[in-house]
Amino acid sequence: MALDLLVPAWPDAANRHGFRAPTRQPEPGGSSHPLLARQVHGTALIDVRPDDSSPVGEADGLISAIPGLAIAVATADCAPILLDSPSDGVAAALHAGWRGTLAGIVTDGIRHLKERHGIEPKSLRAALGPSIDGCCFEIEREIAEGFANRFGSRIWALWQERPAGKGTLDLRGVNTLALLDAGLAATAIERVGPCTFCGGDPWASYRRLGPSCGRQLNWIAPAAKG
Repeated sequence: MALDLLVPAWPDAANRHGFRAPTRQPEPGGSSHPLLARQVHGTALIDVRPDDSSPVGEADGLISAIPGLAIAVATADCAPILLDSPSDGVAAALHAGWRGTLAGIVTDGIRHLKERHGIEPKSLRAALGPSIDGCCFEIEREIAEGFANRFGSRIWALWQERPAGKGTLDLRGVNTLALLDAGLAATAIERVGPCTFCGGDPWASYRRLGPSCGRQLNWIAPAAKG
């Protein structure tokens, strides 16, 4: 059986972070109750505060600049993206379904980190957790064409044509393009865990299991600055 808690292979353990399957028990050290938002498949971002409680508002990206204050996004096929700038003491958690990806959640999130927190993209590292992958994520070709309009012809290398005007798209691959375009180094981007659809239990997949599938909790708490 697959592990039910996965972490990026980041070289330091100063912060706490991970991708947790629905069956996983709460994590110790304060990360069992990270702050969450009401996710709406958009691009809104919220900087959390020490006195916030969940849900902090409608948003698909949360930013924490408070040491030890964990934030999270919940997913069940959408791509969870954790961003970390260890020298700045700031972290972000993004919920990137196909709508949010197409609308620019990654671009907006990294721009927010630079404009509000002074973080240069080259100082960031990113981990993309378990989500539905190009083997299984079937969508209409017209949606893929919308991605091509945003990301260019590179998108077709992440697409597999299927009959009846459909195909499969590598959602984490698309978000990797967005991270690279925003200025992250390729070596700072890590893909963690299986496809939620064909990877099986314990990972939740809305398309495989329906509304009762549960949700992954994808969380990060920044360490102290420096």
